[in-house]
Amino acid sequence: MDKDLEENTHRPFEHEKEDFDYDAFFNEEYDEEYEKSKEQKKKRKKLTSKAVGWVIILVLLVNGLAMWPKIINLPAVEFLAVSARLTQQDNIKEMKKSVVTIEWAGVKGTGFNVESDGLIITNEHVVDHTSTVNVHFKAGDSYAGRVIASYPELDIAVVDIEASDLPVLPISYGDQGDIGDPVTFIGNPLSFTQIANVGVIVGETLLSGWEVPVMMIEAPIYKGNSGSPVINEEGQVIGVIFATLQNPDIETKEIVGVATPSSYIEEIINQVND
Repeated sequence: MDKDLEENTHRPFEHEKEDFDYDAFFNEEYDEEYEKSKEQKKKRKKLTSKAVGWVIILVLLVNGLAMWPKIINLPAVEFLAVSARLTQQDNIKEMKKSVVTIEWAGVKGTGFNVESDGLIITNEHVVDHTSTVNVHFKAGDSYAGRVIASYPELDIAVVDIEASDLPVLPISYGDQGDIGDPVTFIGNPLSFTQIANVGVIVGETLLSGWEVPVMMIEAPIYKGNSGSPVINEEGQVIGVIFATLQNPDIETKEIVGVATPSSYIEEIINQVND
C-alpha cells in the first residue's frame, strides 16, 4: 500500500481519536453510576434506620406494657371504668361540682363543700401539721384555705375559703343507712381526680381508741380517697371516708373502707359557725 495512502487512511481515525474526549465520556458514565449507587445506598440506609427505629419502638412498647400491671392493677382499671360510667349520670355530675382536691406540700386528699360561701369538710389527717391548704374545685377554681377546726377523735377537719355561690353537698344528720344499702363516693385516689365509685354498707365497728362506732363500706378505696363523701341514694352525705382496714366481722382478709358517720358533723358545723 502506498505510504501516503496508509497515512491518509489512518489520519482521520487518529484525528477523531484526538477530538474524542475519552476521559470525559468514561467520567460521565462513572459519575452517573456513582450517583445511582449513592442514591441506592441512601435508600438502603433509610430503610435500615426505619427498621431499627420500629424495632426500638416495639421493644419499648412491650416493656411499657409489661410495666403497666405494676403501675395500675386490675381493680384500679375497673374503678376507672365504673367512674366513667357513673359520670354520665346527671346527679353524679352535680355531686362532683362540690367535691374538691386539697393539696399542700405534696400531700393530696379529698374534701367537699357544705356551704355556699365556702366551708370544706375533710379528714384531720389530710391537713395535719398545716394551717393553710390549696382547695381546687372541678370547675377549675382554686382557693387558699384556712384550717379553722380539727377533731382528731373523729378524723374530721374544717377548712374555710373566701368565696360565694359555691355548689354544696347536703348532709344527712339523721338516717345513716343500713347494712346492704348502696352508696356512692367521690374522691381523688392515687394519681386521679374526681373519681366516682360505688360500694355497699357492710356494718359498723368500734376502732381502738375511738369513742364512737364508724361505718364500714365494701368498696374500692385507695390512698387519696381520704375525705371523700359517702353519699346515699337521696344524694345526701352520710359519712366521710378516712381509712381502710381488714373487716373484723369475717375471717377472710377482706379489706373494707371506714367512714365517720355524718351525724357527728352537724355539731362541728354549728360550733364553727357560732
